[in-house]
Amino acid sequence: MAEAMKYVRALDGTFEEDRLILGGKAMSLNALARAGLPAPEAYCVTTEAYRAFVERFGLTEDTTKNDPARLRDVLEAATLPQDLQREIIAAYATLGGGRVAVRSSAVSEDLAESSFAGQYKTFLNVEGERAVIDCVKRCWASLWADHVAVYGRQRDAVAQSGDTEKSIAVILQQMVSADAAGVLFTTDPIGGDANRMVIEAAWGVGEGVVSSQVVTDSYLVDRTDFAVARTIRHKPMRTVCNRDGGVALEKTPATLADAATLTDDQAAQLARHAMTIRQSCGPAFADKELDVEWAIKDGKIAILQARPITVSDPRAAHAVFADPEEAESSLRDNTMFSRMDTGEIVTGLMTPFGLSFCRFYQNNIHGPAVKKMGLLNMSSSRHFMGYIRGYVYLNISASAYMLTQCPPTRDHMKFTKRYATDEVDLSNYRNPYGEPVKGLAYLRSAFYWLRQQLINVATAEKTARRMEALGKDRIDRFLALDLTKMSLEELNAELELIDRNFLASCSAYMPFFLQSFALYDALAELCETWLGGRGEGLHNRIKASLNNLRTIDVTKGVVALADTVKAQPELRDLFLNGSPDELVERLQLSSSGKTFWDGPFAAFLRQFGTRGRQEFDLSIARWNDDPLYLLKVIRLYLLNEFDLYDKMRESDAKRREDTTRLLSTLPLKARLKLRFVISAYAKMADLRERVRPVFVAETWFYRKIALEIIRRLSEEGVANLSDLPFLDFNELRAYVAGQKTAAQAFSRELIEKNRREHLINLRAEEPPMSIVGGYKPKRSNAAARLADDSDALVGLAASPGVVVARARVITDLQRQAEEFEPGEILVAKFTDASWTPLFVLAAGVVADIGSPLSHSSIVSREFGIPAVVNTRSGTLKIRTGDFLYLDGDAGVVRIEERAERQAAA
Repeated sequence: MAEAMKYVRALDGTFEEDRLILGGKAMSLNALARAGLPAPEAYCVTTEAYRAFVERFGLTEDTTKNDPARLRDVLEAATLPQDLQREIIAAYATLGGGRVAVRSSAVSEDLAESSFAGQYKTFLNVEGERAVIDCVKRCWASLWADHVAVYGRQRDAVAQSGDTEKSIAVILQQMVSADAAGVLFTTDPIGGDANRMVIEAAWGVGEGVVSSQVVTDSYLVDRTDFAVARTIRHKPMRTVCNRDGGVALEKTPATLADAATLTDDQAAQLARHAMTIRQSCGPAFADKELDVEWAIKDGKIAILQARPITVSDPRAAHAVFADPEEAESSLRDNTMFSRMDTGEIVTGLMTPFGLSFCRFYQNNIHGPAVKKMGLLNMSSSRHFMGYIRGYVYLNISASAYMLTQCPPTRDHMKFTKRYATDEVDLSNYRNPYGEPVKGLAYLRSAFYWLRQQLINVATAEKTARRMEALGKDRIDRFLALDLTKMSLEELNAELELIDRNFLASCSAYMPFFLQSFALYDALAELCETWLGGRGEGLHNRIKASLNNLRTIDVTKGVVALADTVKAQPELRDLFLNGSPDELVERLQLSSSGKTFWDGPFAAFLRQFGTRGRQEFDLSIARWNDDPLYLLKVIRLYLLNEFDLYDKMRESDAKRREDTTRLLSTLPLKARLKLRFVISAYAKMADLRERVRPVFVAETWFYRKIALEIIRRLSEEGVANLSDLPFLDFNELRAYVAGQKTAAQAFSRELIEKNRREHLINLRAEEPPMSIVGGYKPKRSNAAARLADDSDALVGLAASPGVVVARARVITDLQRQAEEFEPGEILVAKFTDASWTPLFVLAAGVVADIGSPLSHSSIVSREFGIPAVVNTRSGTLKIRTGDFLYLDGDAGVVRIEERAERQAAA
């Protein structure tokens, strides 16, 4: 640009940067350019432009400190002076006049002691002069967002920076429509190793990485010799630039989904650039740990921005405890926690929002619900559960101690051993919570337990019928509400009603749930006593023969929907022709599709639509929210002919035959006792499954209200839908109850902290199923496991039988369900109710997590397919296409032939 400009500067490194003029982010970009780093060409609309503008309108901090909303509105609606508009348009033209990124650069941003990361606005893939100018004004307005003021007070940045903090610059930067992008940390935030850097990389632009919406590959780069260790993951989605502006998620092309996003040379070069930033970009970066955002287009690296990491020293790695608040060392170091059989609702890694809801459940629901099974005295709620790296644990020591009040579990080791895994040595274990109560206190607790059992048994069927009826009424009532028209006070009253109903349904469910486990243990002991080695693997057949659970009702419903579609050629063509991802849209545009959508499909969703994955994680959509998965399963059933009821009759006949043959070898007394226990177990399990959908529906009600709150907050610019996984449920409740402002409850500092911690949890090695004392987190080393010479996995024998078939590894059910083919062995980290429709087509099941009573085990037995669970690393060692030998009697899985060797042959 020939003409000198007053308000806009090129960030080309030709002048000494000044934070008060450029703001933190632009100052950093200018330093990168001066050091010769490959930063995209950029210009800065300086803070002088902002100050001149607000002064022209008399909008100073003093005049607006009690009404920041007025300033935001004025800034966004005002017309910029012509001379400033000309300078912005000239800078935009120099950048090529195409797509640009418009980023805020506040004076207080990217300080070493307070980053303000994520506080101010950024707009990606912006095109056109008017759009650019509008985004500049919106960046200015973000300086006065409510959440920014709260963050500033919390970080005490005002005191450090003075009044000049209340000023902001804006960056216009060439938009890199990246082939791959991500973040680099100059120290390992998981392993605490200061000698290696960590790179998280994904296909497309980097927004999906920053927001944790996409799966990333991980690269560990040594600081000394820049040697690279990589972990390559299946990446089903990528973030791309929209043709009409902004960015969006789309399905990753099949050729890229499992391919490495970076070469080792590219990873090493990124690390070298990071070291250059630390050494050559001035005191703001000197010897500090950094967070660097980067992109690659056509093989060329671009450094988009860099800032100091403002979290605690990542090198100070230490053991974490499931209950970090426990101050008594004897309890902290000797308590056993386990996540075996915690229920599919909390199996697997949870988001921060899901974890906060679990804490709400822990403190308000779990105790009263468990007491219904007959516990006279309850421990403090903080001793019920624990949390390690995003996983939910049950406090086994505290639970076992409480259960010593009950005659059947007087021996606390009986319960403790039930939840112990090979990682835990119980040879010298003593319960740190103390010895069981004795004397009169025990007699009182035993009498209370016996009385409660008599009440529970006498009222069991009546309770189940009542809860089923209440469940239907509550769904009908909730669906009739218009949440968008309800005030915060009305929404709070609704939440309090859900609290009461949630407690009632969990209290009805818990005795059935716990009695099912007790009867299962009794059944396993009887099989071991009377059958010994002859009964190995066969007690699962016995349980399944009279199990009669309702876990496949959903599958029956989906099969009925598929039959409905199959009977209508036009409707069948809608399902089979075109992209599966466009099924929802195609059904809405067709008369037969609309009739199906509003009729049979709506009826199915009314009955089952509150189900989904990890149902305590309120950030995860249920089938009512996103029914595409169900539509894909219907399509899968149309493409693969089978008869569900023939399959069920065949497997049931086989179970009956095995059961009859086995029981005939036992004495009459043993046979009668075993059949009684089987019958009792089947009855209790049936009651459990009838009540469970009631409390699951209540969790969906919580989710819907949370979504409505987010919708309102997005209109106010406080938070948006992508923030949902990183909110805190208890903070949300405080806001709705009027106890906190929106800016306090949904502070950007909390959201960004949760977002970063979740990203770390995603990349950490999964903690053990059971643990005593502390756990030192480790970075996931999938590559090393895959390179292991061993082709065998040993787990728990969950469903009998032997099968040899190809593997299908599914880590993202929503995206990968359509890829599953009949006769494949389903390999997953874990399964829950939403996976059941795939079991119809599976030849067998392998799960990393699970027990004989987990969803994978129960449904596999019902369908008569072999299953091995709790393999721990099945999804890491096995790849789609591997030829597997699965022995559901011995609990062994062997990789007979790997997919790579098949391709080479």
